[in-house]
Amino acid sequence: MKKIIFAAALSLASAAFAQVLPSPQFKNTVWSGFGNPYAGDTMFYGFADTFQARVDRGNFTIEGMLNTGLLANYDNNGDVDNFTFGTSNQNALNLHYGRYPNFFSSSNTCGENGKNNAVNSQNTIQDSYYVNFIWQLSKNFDFGAGTKLNWQVGPAPRYGAWLWEPEAHSRQGGFSTDYDDRAGARAGTANDGNSKSYKFRVDAPGSADVVGFVPYANKYAKKALAFRFHSNDSIGFELGGAIPNGFNTDDPGMHFGLKIAPADWLSIGAAIEGAFDDAANFYTGATIGARNFVLEVYLAADRLFTDEKDDQAYGTGANITFIIPNTSIKLTPELGINFFENDNYDFAWYTGCGLYLPFSKKFSLNVWGSAAFGSKDKRWDDNSATREWDGGRIFSIKPGITYIIDSNLTFDAYINLEKREAFDGKSRAAWSSGAFLTYTF
Repeated sequence: MKKIIFAAALSLASAAFAQVLPSPQFKNTVWSGFGNPYAGDTMFYGFADTFQARVDRGNFTIEGMLNTGLLANYDNNGDVDNFTFGTSNQNALNLHYGRYPNFFSSSNTCGENGKNNAVNSQNTIQDSYYVNFIWQLSKNFDFGAGTKLNWQVGPAPRYGAWLWEPEAHSRQGGFSTDYDDRAGARAGTANDGNSKSYKFRVDAPGSADVVGFVPYANKYAKKALAFRFHSNDSIGFELGGAIPNGFNTDDPGMHFGLKIAPADWLSIGAAIEGAFDDAANFYTGATIGARNFVLEVYLAADRLFTDEKDDQAYGTGANITFIIPNTSIKLTPELGINFFENDNYDFAWYTGCGLYLPFSKKFSLNVWGSAAFGSKDKRWDDNSATREWDGGRIFSIKPGITYIIDSNLTFDAYINLEKREAFDGKSRAAWSSGAFLTYTF
């Protein structure tokens, strides 16, 4: 039964004690794609190459990643004007939402009452690199220093795989909160001015086209100096802490994580991000395994101890991974709900489902579909100009195919279709398509 739990967890990038790469290897992923809003001409995005490496030597693990792009730069109303080459934080999902001036999302804004109905694509960016160093001090103690340790204690909504991998997709109603999936730094430093803080700002309805995402602090060590104790005895146990990047002795904030697995079929975790700070974030989640399915549940709360009423949000949800007996067919429905401390804000929610359907040992179909409904500000009803506004909604579907060419090389192709309706009724529809080629050394 433990194998079932681990198999599902691996597929969701949450295997116990796994680093960014689950085992020593070299891995290179090349992506190229194109797309546009339905009403526009097809645009070529360019190329991105992501190289990852992990080396284990004795008690030491060293791992890193470099993301390099040759990406089209759109201006002049969408014409390809030039290409930009260099280390990049762009990726397929990021480009789908439009990251360039006068292209798709950034130009669709609403000046009514200072609101913004643009697609907020800021949270689809990723690190252009990461470097981690881990020292296994003993059988049960680890010390880590890195820019993306990703020490995780439980499940949470994710974009789907890494943002540069074929399974990447949006969840939880889009990307409308001041949060991203990069290093999770405590504060900017002299050489790290673009890092985000764990002090997240909860967006109000109208600050983005569809609002409804709560950061989940299930990874207690991201860009940090960290330590952990873990036991692989009959009762699995992990306890860890991290000093986040940019730690300030005048306003300290620590991260802590705890996980316990009292049985093969059960794992429970909790974490606090920014302990000793008013803007701390709390998380708890559990994974429950059975013969034919694995259930994951989670609850999170943002900015726990702050006095301001408008800056706190809560999120809860669950997903089930069904594994059909005697097959490799997998179905993963999920549901998430967000609540806000401000009584004027309605709740937001989303639902989605993934399907993995292998036709042979080498060829499979993968489909992700979702629907999300954003939060409404009830005070909009009091103004004739905003009376028809609601929280907005997103519908998306992303079918793709995977073909295993040989033991080292895999080919993936996809098409991503999405329709968004902003809180003010502004509608957008976009498509993108592309291909990944992944070589594992």
